[in-house]
Amino acid sequence: MIDIQMRIEEKTPYMIVAIQECEKMNQLLNEIRFSLTELDQGLDGALNITDAMEVLQVALEINILPPKWAANTNPTKKSLAEWYIE
Repeated sequence: MIDIQMRIEEKTPYMIVAIQECEKMNQLLNEIRFSLTELDQGLDGALNITDAMEVLQVALEINILPPKWAANTNPTKKSLAEWYIE
């Protein structure tokens, strides 16, 4: 993101919003990557299962957006599958 920001010569309002949305999406992707990796390690026995891992596992099982992921995205009432397709 820093490299992209440095290449932009004129920061118009549209460019600023686009950069902010990219940063928000990167935060969400990092949270998804981290939490799924952590859950996988917990299920493999490499880590102790925490409350956060259990919440994630239950959310995935019942097809709802996990709370930590929802905190990094726009509010939605869609199921996890519908949210993912969007």
